[in-house]
Amino acid sequence: MDEQQNNEIEKTQVFTPDFGSTFDDYGEYQEPSVPAPVQEPKRKWHLKRIRFPRLIWAALFLAVAVGLGMLAAKWGWRWAQDVLALTRPDETVEVVINESDDLDDITATLKEAGAIEYEWLFKLYCKFSGSEDYFDPGIYKINLTYDYHALVNNLQESAGSRETITLMIVEGADSFEIFDLFEQTGVCSREKLEEAAANYEFDYEFLKDLRYGEANRLEGYLFPDTYEFYLKDDPEKVLNRLLRNFDARLSDEELEQVQNSGYTLREILTLASIVEAEAANDEERPKVASVMFNRLNNWSDPKLGMDSTVYYGAKLLGTTFSTELDSPYNTYLYPGLPAGPICNPGLVSIQAVLNPEDTDYYYFATGVDGVNHFFKDAASFQEFLNSDQYAPILPG
Repeated sequence: MDEQQNNEIEKTQVFTPDFGSTFDDYGEYQEPSVPAPVQEPKRKWHLKRIRFPRLIWAALFLAVAVGLGMLAAKWGWRWAQDVLALTRPDETVEVVINESDDLDDITATLKEAGAIEYEWLFKLYCKFSGSEDYFDPGIYKINLTYDYHALVNNLQESAGSRETITLMIVEGADSFEIFDLFEQTGVCSREKLEEAAANYEFDYEFLKDLRYGEANRLEGYLFPDTYEFYLKDDPEKVLNRLLRNFDARLSDEELEQVQNSGYTLREILTLASIVEAEAANDEERPKVASVMFNRLNNWSDPKLGMDSTVYYGAKLLGTTFSTELDSPYNTYLYPGLPAGPICNPGLVSIQAVLNPEDTDYYYFATGVDGVNHFFKDAASFQEFLNSDQYAPILPG
């Protein structure tokens, strides 16, 4: 093998050193491991807190506290002025509280009248003082200098500030005329009075057998007299005033007479209401009563034949007078007493029925002199009707 070939062989062979047993005590050689580079954590950025000196903090706190205090004092003073009415003028105003008004309505009414400024504050006062339900319907005269406490006290039925009116219920007025009077004078509406009269359960023994449902249910019991009523009052209270007076004005002696008469109290009132409607004066009342008893007790066909009862029946039906009117109040058509009283009689008419004059009269008619003329027989009665002394009442 020549020298060139040997050089090529040497180039292709890898040199491997042989140390013999020199490193046997050290085990196998391992390549040293290089540790991974350590990464520094990412830096978090923070806003630097600005540090004020404590004196500045104290000054800021004091400024805020003073500002809030001044604001609270300003509004607190305004609220106190409203609660205590410190700046309102010395002026009297009229305030109307309706039956259906709640606290919101009442508060709005007081605000409109100038009696309060802050509605929420007055309502809060009423809630905390427990006076939400103290208010009564009515018309009141109040002064703008009233504080909240005085306003609550003066918007009640017992307060002297509630406005009243004096009314006279005349003898012979029927219930509808009385209701109209109450409505026209602002005491209560006719609609509410009719509803109460028809359906409210008044606690009186003399009403216990009356049927409910008719607006004229209390006819005959609304005692004529002079009364003082609150304006914008409850219908039940208004009617109860008249009923209570009726109950008080009938004496025990008169009630005993009713029991001994053979008639019920309602029948006595029915007769008394006819006397009230037909008699021209107090002296005539016992005579008119005697005519009715004579017709009821001595005629084979006991028909009272009274125009006043027919007029009442026609009024209930909304029609005109006719002796042929089909109504339980037509005493020309139906015998006996009409369905009930036709008006509210006074005490004199009730006493006339309990103590009728003993007569033979069966007829009477009004003369041009303005009084009634009484007759024992049909012939003399008819003669008077044909004379120029008779003053006929034209049907209405």
